[in-house]
Amino acid sequence: MTLIVLPLVGFQLSKKEKSIAPQRLNTGSSQNLIQRIEDLTAYLKKNPRDGTSLKRLGELYAKAGKLSEAVSAYVAAAEILPKDPEIRRAFIELQAMGHTTGNK
Repeated sequence: MTLIVLPLVGFQLSKKEKSIAPQRLNTGSSQNLIQRIEDLTAYLKKNPRDGTSLKRLGELYAKAGKLSEAVSAYVAAAEILPKDPEIRRAFIELQAMGHTTGNK
């Protein structure tokens, strides 16, 4: 077995911080989550430069297990909020879940 250690300079995750890992959803909360995604998407069509809302959309997509959509939302948010630590943490967590963000 080979152990690979990747230094994460400038990143520190504490146990108190929320994870974006997708969670198992029951039907009721799944419907609510879908509605929240639809509402936020409609809002962002009128306000495409709202980085905080793009970040929240990424969180919702991740909770729904839609990792590609989550990455797209986080990439758009990162363009507007390039130093946001929550976005950086989200990219790390998505990579840990096996999704490639395309960021280098």
